[in-house]
Amino acid sequence: MDDWTLDRIQRHIAEGLPLVGLFNIDVIEASAECGAVRLRTGDHVTRPGGSVAGPVQFALADVAAYALILAAKHDPAAVTVDLTINFLRPAMTLPLRAEARPLRAGRRLFTADIRITEEASGRLVSQATTTYALS
Repeated sequence: MDDWTLDRIQRHIAEGLPLVGLFNIDVIEASAECGAVRLRTGDHVTRPGGSVAGPVQFALADVAAYALILAAKHDPAAVTVDLTINFLRPAMTLPLRAEARPLRAGRRLFTADIRITEEASGRLVSQATTTYALS
């Protein structure tokens, strides 16, 4: 079955990546142009001081990129080669939204830009770039 619908991508990620349930991450969009996820509230996603922890934002960026790749390339075996994230300001207000957009979709490598914002204000809190190896 090559039909990678949003529903199929949501199920695939929920079953294959247990961290999405742990961190309260929902896949909300998956197309060849955009993979988007939402980080819902949860005590285990913040650090002392109340901001969203860096590793949680890293996971948010990675899951958004994976949803994008599943929709664009239909490659469940794709793996992260590199992910660089810049934390621009503390993320204090949940939910957060991460949107991954393709920068280059080659035969072997897929590079995406991910922007993480506070959903209520649209305020940019971090930006990441990732490259995945395609199978």
